[in-house]
Amino acid sequence: MTRLHIVVEGQSEEIFVKKTLTPYLAERGVFVASPVVVWTKRLPIGGGFRGGVSRWNQVRNSLMPLTHDSNAWVTTLFDFYGLPDDFPGYQDALKLRSPCDQVIALEQQFSNEIAHPRFIPFFALHEFEAWLFTAPKIVAEHFGNIELAKELQKAVSHAGGPELINHGKDTHPKARLQSLNTGYGETSDGPALIEKIGITKIRNACPHFSDWLSHLEALGQVT
Repeated sequence: MTRLHIVVEGQSEEIFVKKTLTPYLAERGVFVASPVVVWTKRLPIGGGFRGGVSRWNQVRNSLMPLTHDSNAWVTTLFDFYGLPDDFPGYQDALKLRSPCDQVIALEQQFSNEIAHPRFIPFFALHEFEAWLFTAPKIVAEHFGNIELAKELQKAVSHAGGPELINHGKDTHPKARLQSLNTGYGETSDGPALIEKIGITKIRNACPHFSDWLSHLEALGQVT
């Protein structure tokens, strides 16, 4: 069985990896070690703070030790939205017209910076919450508000797909959920809804997520 390390941005992603992605990949011959939440501050006495990304070095310092595991692959799960400006290639990527081209260019630069043969960079386009927009009815039922489905579907239709809901300060996926008075909780509602929706439905509506998942599934065939 192939081993895989995953560095994640925060607790929502950590729960998703543990509850949903890990068992899914295990069935396909890929063993996921406990996800690593990015370190944001280490204390001299030990320990520190995890979650969120404000500087490139936080990502690099959390990720590089995992590349020393010579028998494992490494991947990431960060939001494209809200990345720090000093992330390698970020400013150049934003000059491209298509969000898909932007995130692919950013992942390529990320790969170049880490320079490890078993590293698979990934950014959620535009963020983790975009995946919830793949199933408006399930989200509406979860919050007990059937009218919510219409608003979510409207956002998807206007953007052209869940992953294309944009970078705007007030219009990125999580902001839209919060503006609809859902009481959305990142670490409670987010992972719970992902589990209800299911990986298959998400990948069918989110090509960039699907491509990442295909890469991870293929690791089960690596000998």
